[in-house]
Amino acid sequence: MAQWARSRSDHGAFGPQGALGGADGAVGTITVTRGGKTYRPEHLSKEQDIALTAGDRVRVETPGGGGYGLAHERDVEAVLKDVFLGYYSLQQAESLFGVVIDTTSGKLDREATEKLRRRRSKGA
Repeated sequence: MAQWARSRSDHGAFGPQGALGGADGAVGTITVTRGGKTYRPEHLSKEQDIALTAGDRVRVETPGGGGYGLAHERDVEAVLKDVFLGYYSLQQAESLFGVVIDTTSGKLDREATEKLRRRRSKGA
């Protein structure tokens, strides 16, 4: 007997828009694991049915919100706090926000951060 999961969501094709230079948010996704193989059903509409069989696993990831303002202008201390809370890695702090953290000490490299942010401001 076939079973169905009904998905009702927005932002399956495009993430929520950012504002004032902020990046767009991530799209929502659904993945199904069946027999050791994972696939992503095509997002066809706001509502859709997904056929399931016994033993299937379904993973739903909701869309992320769009950013507000330019990421490389975000408060450095706020980025540091987010890194230490595990929201971002050291590499993400640098690539997304232009915040350089010393990998050995875990402390802010203020000089490298200012240099990187100046370079990004010129390119923005």
